[in-house]
Amino acid sequence: MTRRRALLVLFVLLGSLLATPAAAANATDLHVVYLERPPYYWTENGQPRGFLLGLTRQILDRAGIPASFSQHPPNRIMEELRTDSGPTCSIGWFKTPERETFATFSLPIYRDQPLVLLTTTDKAHLFSRHTTLRDVLADRSLIMAQVASFSYGEAVDRMQKEILVRSLTVSSSQKVLPKLILQGRAAYMLVAPEEVPTLLRLAEVDAGRFTTLTMQDIPAGNLRYLIFTKSVPDSTLQRINAAIADLTDQDALGAPKP
Repeated sequence: MTRRRALLVLFVLLGSLLATPAAAANATDLHVVYLERPPYYWTENGQPRGFLLGLTRQILDRAGIPASFSQHPPNRIMEELRTDSGPTCSIGWFKTPERETFATFSLPIYRDQPLVLLTTTDKAHLFSRHTTLRDVLADRSLIMAQVASFSYGEAVDRMQKEILVRSLTVSSSQKVLPKLILQGRAAYMLVAPEEVPTLLRLAEVDAGRFTTLTMQDIPAGNLRYLIFTKSVPDSTLQRINAAIADLTDQDALGAPKP
C-alpha cells in the first residue's frame, strides 16, 4: 500500500512538471488579430504588413510576450473580443465606452492625422456648398461608404448617430470603398490622410481620379490602442504597457497638434 501510494505521488508530480511549460505558454501566448486597413495593417502576398503591425511586434518582443498573427474581418474580431474564448489582442482600435464594457485597452500607440473626405475629382463639386462635416453627413444626396464595426472616434461617431447618416456599409475590407465611389454607389468615405496612398494602390484604382477634402469641424486625429479580451492577465498588460511607454512618446500622443 505504501509503495503504491508513493508511485501515485510520483506520477502526479511528474505530470504536473510536464504540464507546467505548456500551461505557462498558454497563459502568456497572445492571438493577435488584425483587419485589412492599410497602411496600418494588411496582408500582402500572404504576409502581415503595416507600420502599426510592425510596432505591435516590437512592443510584444520588448514585453517578452509570444504571439501569433492572423487577419480577420472587423465584425469577427469584435465578436471574438466579446465572447472572450482566450487571450486575444487586436491592433489599432479606437477606445469607445461601448468597447470598454467587454474589452481592455493598452496605452495609446499612435494618433491619426485629422480625418479627410475622400471622393473623386468629378464629385468634388457636390461638396462645395458645405464647410462642415456635420453638413456633409446631413446631406441626404450624399452617400457615405463605410465598413461595419469601424469607429471614426467619439465625436464623429456621435455625429453619425445624431444625424442618421445615409450610408452604404460593407463587412469586407476597406479597399472596396474607393471602387464603390468610382461606381457611383457612394459619394465619399472618411479616412485618415496617411491611409490614402496605400488604400488607393491596394484598391487597384487610378489615384489621379481621387481627391481629399477637409472640413472646419473635423476634430483632432484619433488615438489608436491595442485592445484585449478580459482573459488577458493584468501582469501581461502591465508588461505590454511598459513596452509601449518605452517605444512611444506618450506626452506627444496626449497633446495633438492644433
